[in-house]
Amino acid sequence: MKTTKKVDNSVRWMPLAAGLIACCLVVASSGCNKGPAKPDDLPELTACTITVNYKGAPVEEANVLLSPTSGNKFSAIGTTDASGKAVMKTDGKYEGVVAGEYRVTVKKMEKVDVNLGGTPETPEEMAEYQKEAAKAKAPESLIPKKYSSFTSSGLTVNVAEGTPVDETFDLTD
Repeated sequence: MKTTKKVDNSVRWMPLAAGLIACCLVVASSGCNKGPAKPDDLPELTACTITVNYKGAPVEEANVLLSPTSGNKFSAIGTTDASGKAVMKTDGKYEGVVAGEYRVTVKKMEKVDVNLGGTPETPEEMAEYQKEAAKAKAPESLIPKKYSSFTSSGLTVNVAEGTPVDETFDLTD
């Protein structure tokens, strides 16, 4: 009687699989913690933190926008944390700001819970959806509206290359 020996082929592939997994991990982790690649025309960035207070208290979850007054095409945006601080990011991606003078807006809107149901699937449902959306209350500004416009905010910040900026704006009525 002839016997056949079963060979477990999975054992033979284990070293190869382990090597392949290790290579994938090295490649995947090589780009971590570097953030998005910066455009070639993006000048050197300077650290910029903006703190926003209103009525003596920090303003949390406010959007701060910096728009260059001239000479530079890169804007910056940040959202304030619980202490009212926003770390500004050029084009919303790259930490820091291009040197120059900026006009500043600050916006903080109330959160409005609008539940319009599911996604409309028919023209009739879409019409009903639009009617309900039109009835929804528009969010109110939680800080004076003048700060939401570059022309009326009166806020500016000047960033010198290589000199970190830590600016505080105490908003008033």
